Amino acid sequence: MTGSIIIRNAEFILTMDGVNGLLRRQSILIKDGVIEAIGDYATIVSAYGQPDDVIDGREKIVMPGLINAHTHIAMTGFRGLAADAGEVIYKVFWPLEKSLTPDVAYRLALLGALEAVKSGVTVIADHYFFMDEIAKAVEEVGIRGFLGHTYMDIDGPFVGSEELRKALDFVDKWKNHELITPVLAPHATDTVHRENLVFLAEKAKNDKLFLHLHLAQTQREFKVVHERTGFTPVKYALHLGLLGGRTIVAHANYVLNEEKALLAHSGSIIAQCPTTYLLSGTRFHAYDYWQLGGNIAIGTDAPCYNDNTDFFEEMRLLIFGQRLLAERVGLWNAYDVLEMSTRSTARLLGLRTGIIKRGFEADLVLLDIKKPHLRPAFNPYALVVYSATTGDVDTVIVKGRIVVRGGRHVGLDEERVIHGGEAAAMSLLRKALNENPELENLLKVKEI
Repeated sequence: MTGSIIIRNAEFILTMDGVNGLLRRQSILIKDGVIEAIGDYATIVSAYGQPDDVIDGREKIVMPGLINAHTHIAMTGFRGLAADAGEVIYKVFWPLEKSLTPDVAYRLALLGALEAVKSGVTVIADHYFFMDEIAKAVEEVGIRGFLGHTYMDIDGPFVGSEELRKALDFVDKWKNHELITPVLAPHATDTVHRENLVFLAEKAKNDKLFLHLHLAQTQREFKVVHERTGFTPVKYALHLGLLGGRTIVAHANYVLNEEKALLAHSGSIIAQCPTTYLLSGTRFHAYDYWQLGGNIAIGTDAPCYNDNTDFFEEMRLLIFGQRLLAERVGLWNAYDVLEMSTRSTARLLGLRTGIIKRGFEADLVLLDIKKPHLRPAFNPYALVVYSATTGDVDTVIVKGRIVVRGGRHVGLDEERVIHGGEAAAMSLLRKALNENPELENLLKVKEI
């Protein structure tokens, strides 16, 4: 039980229950994790009694929590090392990841999860190595996670049967958890053998699990898969039964025009990470997929590549990037993209969140709009998508529990988490440089 909370007299409530679902100076009652009532404060108190806690909603926007559909929060430890390097996956990430340990992964994930929740994210979809430790960090921070232990058996920092056992054990250990939904996470079509891709696809189907994989992420993947199988990555994934309504596909940038409809019509959740693409000069096809009826969700990808997890920035860059590529001003609007980030992705993940409505679970974010860049408040949807930043997040509620209040995490010593994460990153980098001296010139680091 989480008790009762009233958010009193919110300046704006973006219910996301349709474009006209905008409320002014109303209050929200949360009881035992669920939205119980929305309306006049005095009327709610008269009907339900005094709450256990009251949050002042004056000069604040209340909105559903944001859903980050593709990220790797433990990679926050590589921040500043990747943005200006080429072929980062193979030349930077994999050599660094070979130096990961369970404790380092936990401390970096704690830092990454703290950054995520302070940016208004209440749900993450993450797959990475040492996922047990990452899940503990996500649980400790108090957000929801669709989490999977990354499996690779070709190339990569960790490969082989032991990694498959870890992936399967993770699902068994964390199933039915309050906050963690375990998923299966084959890395990509070029880093997992055919028989294991088929095995994971069938297990996901039989056990009603989500799959989360990279697909058509790089030119290398496209080339390797085509040479090895005769298929392109998208057609190969479709052929093997990897795609469908319980699959999160990250990126899908290197595709043929005729494959876009195949992927859109597969029902898969297509996670797009605009900052990563813009930084690397990679074309992306989010609007094409959306027009074809595809399920578009937004992710921040590795926080060491875009160098933050500011989800507000990611939303607007989705619009900016696609308008630039399409040379069309009217492509998408703020409500469309905010809906992708809340209501529609919640539905695709099977969550009863994403809408501020009676009977829905209370995953909510309050933005402080007492700031010059958020005034005048003519259009709150536009304020959220085009003007807000992670620093405007005042309060975050997950499943009816207050996790962030006044811009601070209510249960964690933030300074300790930050220093612990930085120390872990330092130890990892020292170890990686000792084992791979050539990294020094690539990363342009001299003294650690």
